[in-house]
Amino acid sequence: MTDQYLTILVLVHYFIYFGNISSCLSREIPSIHLTASPIPHGEVEVHSLLEHKNIVRFHGCFEDEKHIYILLENCPRKSLAHVLKKRKVLTEHEVRYYIHQLVEGVGYIHSCGVIHRDLKLGNMLLSDNMEVKIGDFGLASHIVTEGCRKRSVCGTPNYIAPEVLSMEGHGKEADIWAIGCIMYAMLVGHPPFETTTLNETYSRISNNTYCVPSNVSESAHTLIFRLLKSRPADRPDIAGILQDEFFRSGFMPTTLPPSCCSSPPKFPATNFIPRFCLDECDSFNQDLKQITHAVSTLRVHGQVKTGEELPSAKGLHLTKKNILRKMTLPPILSLNWKVYCALKKLSLQTLRESSKKKTSPADNFVMNKMKDTYTSESLYIILLSCLENMPQAENGANLPILSENSALFITKWIDYSNKYGFGFQLSDNSVGVLFNDTTKMGLSADKLRVEYYDQSNKLKVYSSPNVPSILLEKYTLLRYFTQYMEENLIEGGDIKQLEVTKKKKTIPYMKRWVRTSRAIVMQLNCGTLQMNFFVDHTKLIISGGKHHGKLTYINELRHTSTFSIADISQYGCKSDIVCRIQYALSVLREFAELEQDDL
Repeated sequence: MTDQYLTILVLVHYFIYFGNISSCLSREIPSIHLTASPIPHGEVEVHSLLEHKNIVRFHGCFEDEKHIYILLENCPRKSLAHVLKKRKVLTEHEVRYYIHQLVEGVGYIHSCGVIHRDLKLGNMLLSDNMEVKIGDFGLASHIVTEGCRKRSVCGTPNYIAPEVLSMEGHGKEADIWAIGCIMYAMLVGHPPFETTTLNETYSRISNNTYCVPSNVSESAHTLIFRLLKSRPADRPDIAGILQDEFFRSGFMPTTLPPSCCSSPPKFPATNFIPRFCLDECDSFNQDLKQITHAVSTLRVHGQVKTGEELPSAKGLHLTKKNILRKMTLPPILSLNWKVYCALKKLSLQTLRESSKKKTSPADNFVMNKMKDTYTSESLYIILLSCLENMPQAENGANLPILSENSALFITKWIDYSNKYGFGFQLSDNSVGVLFNDTTKMGLSADKLRVEYYDQSNKLKVYSSPNVPSILLEKYTLLRYFTQYMEENLIEGGDIKQLEVTKKKKTIPYMKRWVRTSRAIVMQLNCGTLQMNFFVDHTKLIISGGKHHGKLTYINELRHTSTFSIADISQYGCKSDIVCRIQYALSVLREFAELEQDDL
């Protein structure tokens, strides 16, 4: 019988658990796992009703006279208990990634009227793609009515909530407490109340006695403190956790490589989600409100004289009726007081005129910043000044459309970052891949030249037939990406209008990309920022160049229009474009911070 079950295991690639679901995963199922105690049917009843990306999938079960056999999703990366045993502690970036998924999974469980009651590192399994999967519903229980309390003492000692120990009755809040213990354990290396004896552990839990090391960030410390409140009513609910500052105070990877199971990851810029994207909003205007707030909380990093107040700047935002009004937009990160005043004084129109005149050193500095449009900070300054100087009453009726343009943009893309990397095709028909190890490879439009950037960003150029053997695997993947995009993906806009006519010295590579709830955002090293919005398939491309930058908008009908940003500043533009410019402004703010952190 066992051999037959092993055949089923191989064929369908599931794990079959005998007895209580174990967090210790093994590809072998020895007969010693067969026990005389059958599983309570309640576990099957609860787990079989749950289906969520962050819950181990239940595929079925069968039973004989003594045992129940459960077929579950295969989680080959084992559990976070194994990861922590190997790693000792995890980085805050990883903790954001894991906790965010755990909270989403627990939120789904609670929405189904179920409490898990045994959340711990050992029950946080990892899929092949390093996704968190909550398992082991042996102690899970249905909540019949809201406010219903369970009074049995159950769970794993280091994660048990104080109300469980006191038998006062517990509910969903006990799972919230366990999340706090898990978060602490990942950051510190052990659960907060762990001791050598069970009685001492229970005593510390009852008295809420624990210590957070000084190396834990303030935002992480604050969230742990909120989760480990003694009174269940004082703990945040699921929505409150997801909105906590911890998820806004740093970067959260969209994926993690399997190597994280044994060694700390090196986070490439491609895997970071901007802080403004973490809150899911019910409408686009609500999303804009979050972005506007993120922009308006910028601070000046520079020398400000004592007694001087930080300046406010004129700006724009949209109401529900898309009416333009004033708002406060502060300056970019690294500008000191004099430079900011010079920037505020000089509009884009003034900059063009003053380029022929004698200017002050501060003015010259700003002008140089405006001309260097290859950095996120510079593009931010351009858009900020555009919004500040845009006439409020104009809707772009007189805005001229550029008849000739050379705006390079991304026509096709493919996200295969769960295994290899991110591939894209440009409007000049060149293609590139940003690999997961942060190396880049590009192929010219004529398919004759290959450019490769190693992890130190050093460029090497080869002819296609002479790619060295050490790079053949990546070159093969590049050609596969190219073929797939050519055969399966349609163009992202009217490339006849946007075709690049001037020969480029090098093929632009992907500097960073991120997928948000609203769009995929891509930034090329040539200074181009592109946002493809999911709902209406519109695209916004902001590119550097003469006239202090250009803006290309591809509407839902795939019609393309390119404008000078200086003209937009003078004549205004339609509200839907303003809306997207504000989104871009917030993205560039995040990218500018990221670039400064890398210095």
